[in-house]
Amino acid sequence: MTTETPYSVKNRADGDWITRLRRYIHSRPETAGNEERTARFIAKKLEQLGMREIRTGIAGHGLIALLGPKSEGPVVALRADMDALPVEEQTDVSFTSQHPGVMHACGHDAHMAILLGATRILKEMEDCLPGRVLLLFQPAEENSPTGGAQPMIEEGALTDPRPDAIFGLHVWPDLPVGQIGVKPDFQMGASDRFEIHIHGQGGHASMPHRTIDASLIAVQVAQCLQTVVSRNVNPLETAVLSITSIQAGENHNVIPGYARLTGSVRTLKSEIRNLMENRLREVAIDVTRAMGAEAKVHYERGYQVLHNDPAMVETVKTTARDLLGDTSLPLIEPALAAEDFSAYLKEVPGAFFWLGCGFSEESKNFSLHHPRFLVDERALPLGAEMMAGTAIRFLREKAHG
Repeated sequence: MTTETPYSVKNRADGDWITRLRRYIHSRPETAGNEERTARFIAKKLEQLGMREIRTGIAGHGLIALLGPKSEGPVVALRADMDALPVEEQTDVSFTSQHPGVMHACGHDAHMAILLGATRILKEMEDCLPGRVLLLFQPAEENSPTGGAQPMIEEGALTDPRPDAIFGLHVWPDLPVGQIGVKPDFQMGASDRFEIHIHGQGGHASMPHRTIDASLIAVQVAQCLQTVVSRNVNPLETAVLSITSIQAGENHNVIPGYARLTGSVRTLKSEIRNLMENRLREVAIDVTRAMGAEAKVHYERGYQVLHNDPAMVETVKTTARDLLGDTSLPLIEPALAAEDFSAYLKEVPGAFFWLGCGFSEESKNFSLHHPRFLVDERALPLGAEMMAGTAIRFLREKAHG
């Protein structure tokens, strides 16, 4: 591993400090749109670090802060998301969630602590930065299809100053600590959601011939929808349609006259996205009609495909090689998980990368959104150094041409 870094050794991340922050945040999770106490904690820590230009209350509980010299120069933005999930935590850590039914099951606690760690590094060398750093702490990333990124943009988070580039990260349990996952162009998919409401005719369970069984129709619709991908999408293309809930009836002796299905559609290309929505509507409505009932389909487009700028990817990769060595950049496959960071990338060039947080003991690794998900905390200071180092590298390259 090379000893050369984009900043001096004295500015390396304080892993113990970042870990304490992360554990505190983890134990006090708040869901999308409810991040009030989390925002106050972040603002307090930014003030303790000497940050003075802090704006709060953006798109709900979002914060932005600015550091660097007052003079004109390039601007780079760094983003962390803040919200937790409505998940009952099932870990046995000492800092487990104090809020029943709410958990940082997607690592946003780590993201906030990492960005605070990067802020500390950057603040210590503020006077010699060749530009300014815009810090974005964003609410409601999990609140698809709206999310928090687009509202932040609409309320001026990228306006004054306008960043020349933006970078973000996500902890990634499929990669071990010390590895970075990043690729140019498509890295994460588009995410849509749907609801299908089936209206039939209920009745007594002993007289099915006098009913239009909404539960049976829901099962038929769910089965037929699985053919949309297999029989309508080119096998060389990518799409996923998942039924995630079917709700119908409450009593053992009543045939339900109403059923509701919900689910998710993931795609990479706009034309496939359009095809999936159109065929989903047609199949749901026509199958239901054929069985004597009526279907109403509500389809919402969510986050866009996340496309990384190739030049910004190279900035991330060079920083990773400097900090973590040449073996830190494995070839990765993109994921159909979605991220509203894609909204920022529609506005300014940038890159979103995955920070390896997997434990060496495989039995400890659980997927994002799992009630037992945790990160290997050795990844935290590495994430802070990656964020700070990438920002500094971009500013220096931009300032010196």
